[in-house]
Amino acid sequence: MKILLVNNKRIESTMRMAEKAAAHLRSVGIEVLIDSSSADITSEEFDSIIVLGGDGTLIRSARQYVHKNVPVLGVNMGTLGFLSNIQADELEKYLDRFIRHDYSIEERMMLEAGIYQNGILLNRIYSLNEVSIKSISSRVITVDVKINGQKHGIYRGDGIIIATPSGSTAYSLSCGGPVCDPALELFIMTPITSYLLNKRPLVIAAEKEIEVIPLDCEETLISIDGQVKIDFKESFVIRIKKADYKLKLINMQPRYFFETMMKRLRRSDEELC
Repeated sequence: MKILLVNNKRIESTMRMAEKAAAHLRSVGIEVLIDSSSADITSEEFDSIIVLGGDGTLIRSARQYVHKNVPVLGVNMGTLGFLSNIQADELEKYLDRFIRHDYSIEERMMLEAGIYQNGILLNRIYSLNEVSIKSISSRVITVDVKINGQKHGIYRGDGIIIATPSGSTAYSLSCGGPVCDPALELFIMTPITSYLLNKRPLVIAAEKEIEVIPLDCEETLISIDGQVKIDFKESFVIRIKKADYKLKLINMQPRYFFETMMKRLRRSDEELC
């Protein structure tokens, strides 16, 4: 059995926790790899993943390793912890159950974003939360949107977000999008400060493909989960569809999304006060 431990190299406490967990796992004969985002180990094979950090670390791990199709345990060492199932001080308590595979799995839909230029695929990136196309200046941008090859309409404003249900509590929510049960499979398309008053958040079946075509997009970025940023050139076309892979989140204890959501959002509000 081989386990990948992922931590955030910018947070020393996650590195110490990774070393402690690795020592325990190795003491019972389990092979351990540690990814502190300092080396590319995506070619390695392993049976499961433990992510030590906040939501950002887990989102990065989902994007990098979803094609491995292995279960992922999120251990919250950050602020919100929407995606994590246990807290850092609970890891030792649950490690033996984790080794015995004594847990349930919750699957989360992911996006696959293809970036094309003149019909040629330049890049394919997976996303757990959202793909956003947004202005990086004070200029309004204009994009054309097609759904399953059919013209949907023009969007003008600061940009547009295509989110998963998991991402419905992130950037899309701050722009007025709805909160969705993560057990669903759908897209949420949310305009960012739309110049056109008739453009409102839209829920779209996950079986459809969304195509975003630039019309007037100077100084515009494609942002994947807020972590990967690519200049959106006038010759680019973005095609977004449901990924073939799903994130397999491990639940060591019962997890009720709407209760967790209210607790996390309330705690975030209180911490800002």
